[in-house]
Amino acid sequence: MYKSPTNSPFNPTNKLSFFKYSVRCVKPESRGSRVGQTNSKKLLLAWLCLLLASCVGPNISNWPDTVPRQEFFVDAYLADEDNQQLQSRSEYLEWTLSFYQGNLAYQSGWLDVESVVLNAATPREAEQLDAELNALGAAIGVEWAKHNQVRLIDSRVLALWGSVLQLAVDFEQQKHSIEVISNDVDALLSGNLIKDDIKEARYAELLQLDLFGDF
Repeated sequence: MYKSPTNSPFNPTNKLSFFKYSVRCVKPESRGSRVGQTNSKKLLLAWLCLLLASCVGPNISNWPDTVPRQEFFVDAYLADEDNQQLQSRSEYLEWTLSFYQGNLAYQSGWLDVESVVLNAATPREAEQLDAELNALGAAIGVEWAKHNQVRLIDSRVLALWGSVLQLAVDFEQQKHSIEVISNDVDALLSGNLIKDDIKEARYAELLQLDLFGDF
């Protein structure tokens, strides 16, 4: 799963958080030292096993009912021949689940963004926003999950959009934020908007939001 860089929605430069660890070994000057070295090797092996286990991707055979149907994303994968040359279907589906659920390095995903927005709304407002967020998430996720060389929505853009949605203070601003981002997704995918134009200042002006951070 962790093959190409820059797919984490909250880290523009790394798909995998590289683990650094150290094992203190006793200098082998005696038989007792050799025992200590053997124990250290066992500890190192245990660390490596843990690391490898933690790198296993999401289980696409047990597709969660909290995200759109797997067939929707399979169709999107099959529709992009360029991406198929760079990424297997299973890899694409694993990154799709990472989009929604988060991944090893960053454990927040689109479902967490949805939760923040919906929890800030009344039950009646949340029902309407839920459908709109589901549609927006699907439109973003099918593109973000592609290989880095072909996708038009990268992690920087995703992080900015997630921040915009969570900073909307009331129902009208939430709806407006979803509408503006949805229009930008369509424009980006159709070639009418370039990725470099999707910056903090754009949404601060359009939505009158006080954004922060380096996007």
